[in-house]
Amino acid sequence: MTASSPASGGLRIGVLGVNFGWGPHAALETIISEIRRTVSGECRVVAFGSEYGRSLMDNVVDEWCEFDGSDYDSLTRAAADNVLDVALVTLEGFAARAFEAAGVRTVFVDLMPFLWHGADLAVPPLEVSRYLALRLPGLSPETLGWMRNIHNLTWIGAVVPSRPPDAVRDSHGYAEGNRRAIITLGGMLGLTARDTITYPALVLPGAVEALVEAGFTSVLIAGNTPRAALDAVVAPYLGRAEFRLGPLTRAEYRTRIAESALCLSQPGLMSLLEASSCGTPLIRLPPQNVSGFVQAEIHRIATGADTGVRWPTDVVDEEAVTRKARETEAAGNDYVYAAIADGLRRRRETTRLSVRAQLEKLIPRCLALPLDTWTGLVEKVGTDGAKVAAEVVLDTAGAVARA
Repeated sequence: MTASSPASGGLRIGVLGVNFGWGPHAALETIISEIRRTVSGECRVVAFGSEYGRSLMDNVVDEWCEFDGSDYDSLTRAAADNVLDVALVTLEGFAARAFEAAGVRTVFVDLMPFLWHGADLAVPPLEVSRYLALRLPGLSPETLGWMRNIHNLTWIGAVVPSRPPDAVRDSHGYAEGNRRAIITLGGMLGLTARDTITYPALVLPGAVEALVEAGFTSVLIAGNTPRAALDAVVAPYLGRAEFRLGPLTRAEYRTRIAESALCLSQPGLMSLLEASSCGTPLIRLPPQNVSGFVQAEIHRIATGADTGVRWPTDVVDEEAVTRKARETEAAGNDYVYAAIADGLRRRRETTRLSVRAQLEKLIPRCLALPLDTWTGLVEKVGTDGAKVAAEVVLDTAGAVARA
């Protein structure tokens, strides 16, 4: 099979992000927006599956096609039927292979190259047309070793929206009277996990209490947790602070981080990168999955900021996480999910006290650090990811037209 020429009726791009949190879809939305900003002529985007990201990508996607996440033969047939010029895939290696099997040259964006080892090394599509990997600090020799086998590898910076330099950071911090804080929970959905209540119910009570006690009077909690669950967390503090609860659009999310004096974030990579690109002081909340532990360490190394809240060892044992994750990422995640659920049942109060006590020390320490601390992550990773990815997608589509 061969893909159609872009010249025959406008550019047709197929996109798919793995259903694991919001990060893969936030990256797709940013790259597609950059493509639409730079491409000349008509551009039509067809999304396959990517259910978790529909709210994030609705403004850039023209058509949605069903994909159940496992029937890759049907994905190959659907890709061929849609006569695509090029495909763009984030973190779903088997889907990238399915597009290639349909004769669609595919650009694979690996936002987490550190993730693949052991049995999970079956995921990265080493022979995909173009493989883009995030330029993260501290990648292990093991990771760099298997990556030598990738055909057509290009390293890229953070996939974050471009903004004028003077719009990146609100000029007023905590010392100048800014009492706005944001807590970012991310998507919280995994390949098998659908629980968006347990992690917030265990972590947020101590976090909200610490923010209010530190004098923050406006707190935004961004995530896809049901409103009733968030209302219950903030109810004791309604007379002391204003609260906004629930998901945000991509544009508003970035604006709210930039205007906040402090960000408390579960250590999802896209959340950490966006906060760093805004220069907002950040405290890392306890991780909610295996990748979060690695990403928290990447953020610590890049910024030099030891501003992370840790799980009590009798709730989530980090050594156990590492041990399980050596088997597969799924085994590690299963342990973390079960440990958090058990913590909510049996150690809710001790966890609240631990999170609050850690934040009482971390908040002033975080706010006292030099402001250039917080851009350390994007300074090491770079911010050219969306631009380079858009150029590679268009170049790959152009190669089809020239063939």
